[in-house]
Amino acid sequence: SRRLLVYKPRGGMASVVKPPHQKSDKIEQKIMVQQSEPAPPPKYVIKMALCACVNSALLGYDTGVLSGALLYLRDDMNLDTQQIELLTSSMNFIAIPGCFAAGIIADAIGRTRTLFFASLTFLIGALLMAGANDYGTLFLGRSLIGIGVGCGLAIDPLYIAEMSPPEWRGKLTSYSETAINIGILSGYLSNVCFMWLPSEYNWRVMLAMGAVPPFIMMVLATYVMPDTPRFYMSKGRTAEAEAVLKKIARSESEAKAIKQDILESIAEEKQTSAKEGWRRVLCPDPILKRMLMVTLMISALQQLCGVDVILYYAPIIMESGGIRSRLAQLALTAVAGLAKVGVLFITMHYLDHKSAGRRPLMLLSFGILAASTTMVAIGFGVNSLPVMVIGIIIFCGGFSVGAGPICWLMNSEVLPLSVRARGMTLGCSINRLSSAVLQTVFLSMAEGITNAGAFMVLTAFNVFGFVYLYYYMPETKGKSLEEMTAYFADIIGISYDTQVGKNGARKGRSDSVEMKGIDGAVSPPDGISEAKQGGGRGFPSWGMTASSMRIETTALSARLRSEMGGGGAPLITWTPSISITPIMTRRGTSKQWRRVVIPTLSDYVPTARPGANQS
Repeated sequence: SRRLLVYKPRGGMASVVKPPHQKSDKIEQKIMVQQSEPAPPPKYVIKMALCACVNSALLGYDTGVLSGALLYLRDDMNLDTQQIELLTSSMNFIAIPGCFAAGIIADAIGRTRTLFFASLTFLIGALLMAGANDYGTLFLGRSLIGIGVGCGLAIDPLYIAEMSPPEWRGKLTSYSETAINIGILSGYLSNVCFMWLPSEYNWRVMLAMGAVPPFIMMVLATYVMPDTPRFYMSKGRTAEAEAVLKKIARSESEAKAIKQDILESIAEEKQTSAKEGWRRVLCPDPILKRMLMVTLMISALQQLCGVDVILYYAPIIMESGGIRSRLAQLALTAVAGLAKVGVLFITMHYLDHKSAGRRPLMLLSFGILAASTTMVAIGFGVNSLPVMVIGIIIFCGGFSVGAGPICWLMNSEVLPLSVRARGMTLGCSINRLSSAVLQTVFLSMAEGITNAGAFMVLTAFNVFGFVYLYYYMPETKGKSLEEMTAYFADIIGISYDTQVGKNGARKGRSDSVEMKGIDGAVSPPDGISEAKQGGGRGFPSWGMTASSMRIETTALSARLRSEMGGGGAPLITWTPSISITPIMTRRGTSKQWRRVVIPTLSDYVPTARPGANQS
């Protein structure tokens, strides 16, 4: 008889292709599953993501506006190179304790209240800098901005990730990077608009305009944005969590599935590592260590590529390259900012696209960055202004291809909930430290080894980043926040069930589905839906008993067993002679389904148990 099993995913359509008649007794039973495109996220989710992005715009505006204001600050207050470097980098040095405070504050009082605190300190710092009459006041205001940037930069991608569906998390989290770029471009345009004012106070107006975005963020965090369901449920505020879930889920069943996932994650953390605090991050187990190797290195490489150096010092770099007109310096810098924003809008489409994803975009990005910094170095070496300027513009566009948006996306989606806030805090700290160190030494390094030599140092960092990511960065698109740990466990060859004991030591557990006729096709149960896909992992084993045929999910290899009377030790082990690609989907999560071949007995090679009757 020919009996086929049909998997019918939620939101998708399943169809069965009957095997053709063949003269040989080898019959291939084929299943073709066509899945519809994932449903768009609710408008409420998009609205909350846009609100959180206002916080990122604060950092962007500060970066853009200071690049032009430095030219007038330098002349008005007679600042030397070291003072410029210290003033610029001080924000990032101070942002490090702000990042650490963000994790503690976010876990204690929530994501939205942390964003309010970050915006308040930023607003005070911006006003202090605008009214400063000496270098000390400038430095104090810059330090307060650093605290606000450190807190906010670690939290708003986390907020967006926890409010977004898995299949749209990449695009929605990239809104944060988009807001940074729009803020940078706004700062550049502000420089061009206010440069015509008298030089005694044009830089003050530029800096004072930076108080507008944090004020807007404070209003949104207070009156518009709720906290995330994960935070509410971690504090036992179930009613508030359910109210938010109804708004961010596309159906009641999806809301229940998300709630169950969160409850399981929280219960698991309480049983394992919730009480370990920073100890688990600083002394990680092998699975978390691999996660941190990816996320923390990406955080460092995002700044070691030289992006903040170019964004802050672009007018000064162009001036040292021979461009004397202030208008030309600021206008060309604005063009570079426009390229950065424009490319990012294209990148957003491909973060979760089936033909792209995080990994290929990151590799492409660092390839472009290495080529563009080399191009700038050549421009300085041969005294070619067009080559230098084009190299800077390509660099800004190349950064938005992957290094910009994917850094915070990886930090927010890879780490498990129990260490996510602390892990993002550590990643943000490393990111700001890398930026601060490079800003502190770059201008002096350019004076010591020439501009060409300084940009070749950036090329070395970018080449290293490309090689490191090629070997260590996996593709994570489409994975839910709750299944990342099992995914990384598979990557390093560790059984997640035995390592973590999720849901009660499931090692060797099997979940079965009766193989029925076409009219009786059924959907897979939760146990099967949790199996992993591809790459030699998560293969099902095909079991036969006297009463029925069932599919057993294990984390071992594919095998067919023949048992007597539905029990006892198997007399014969059947090893598959063909490759089997299982099709599995986690509940509530859309995945790419594929064509599958279900083998028959003739596809297996039998091996008798020692001592068994050979007949």
